[in-house]
Amino acid sequence: MSDISDLDGFEEKSKTQVKRELHALQDLGERLTTLNPDVLDRLPLTDALRKALADASKHTAHIARKRHLQYIGKLMRRIDAQPIREALAAIAQEGLAEKHTHKLSENWRDRLLSEGDPALESFLEKYPGSDRQQLQQIIRKHQKASSEIGLTTERKKLYRFLHAALTAEKKSVSSRQD
Repeated sequence: MSDISDLDGFEEKSKTQVKRELHALQDLGERLTTLNPDVLDRLPLTDALRKALADASKHTAHIARKRHLQYIGKLMRRIDAQPIREALAAIAQEGLAEKHTHKLSENWRDRLLSEGDPALESFLEKYPGSDRQQLQQIIRKHQKASSEIGLTTERKKLYRFLHAALTAEKKSVSSRQD
């Protein structure tokens, strides 16, 4: 008869836990089928999995799609999915950072156009690497524009300038931290 102390360090996964993990891998595979090819290129995938993900869009019938997703899940079980999860998290974080930069650029644009010089000084104080002369020139052109098309064009130019300045500032801060 075996001694119970032999089993102390050994824990077996329950059938339910194994099924949860397999379903999680299949769900991850299904999520991968919805991503753009550019994003998929950035992920550490095997060639077989990459091909299966590319073929997923060909399966439109419900049962065929379900069967193909099961196949993708099977391929996912053969690899370590953690690097894929980490890469997806990093890509999602980049997306959030880009949304934040976009919103911040819009807010600065609106503030510069409504408040004028005080907002300009505040912006240049916060982002000293920005070109004051070019920024003033864009704001002046917006103020002088008489047509709706001219106003829209100058608003877009101002947004692009601000977005580039904020992105450059973010990159310089991250390079200083490294």
